[in-house]
Amino acid sequence: MLQHALTTTSLLRRLENLEAAIERLQAEHARLQTELACLQAEHARLQAENAELRRRLGMHSSNSQKPPSSDGYRKQRAGSALPKAKRNFGGQKGHTGKTRCAVEKPDRVVGYLPKACKPCGRSFEGERAQRVVSKRQVLALPQPKREVTEHQMGAIEGCGCVQQGAYPPAIRASVP
Repeated sequence: MLQHALTTTSLLRRLENLEAAIERLQAEHARLQTELACLQAEHARLQAENAELRRRLGMHSSNSQKPPSSDGYRKQRAGSALPKAKRNFGGQKGHTGKTRCAVEKPDRVVGYLPKACKPCGRSFEGERAQRVVSKRQVLALPQPKREVTEHQMGAIEGCGCVQQGAYPPAIRASVP
């Protein structure tokens, strides 16, 4: 019987605690509902303000009563009257292309030789190339005729190894 009384007392205490917790949760729920209603009203107000500002931002002298001087320095983009092309850029399939070809007798020839032997450091100044290793031509069109400069890279043998000159950075590609 004593055990039964202890169990009843602990159950009553637990019931009181649960009722207090329910009251706290109900008060919290009411507070959160009030806060939610305030936030929803604020959200609706901000959405309306945002819509009005976007409408005003899009206004200029072409679509409103505003004078052209109020447009500011911002240049209006004109839409293209031409329809979009359905083809890719560049040469189309089946188009026979044309490319530049190297000329046999260039107007000028410029040679590039190595300055010194890399392993031993011997200077190659004043020496002539033993052979031309590669050629690149630059085609320019000065008036009244084009001028072709052929750039030739030479090689010199020094201390048992062959050293090659270097093209300047502006001479990048070769003409076939």
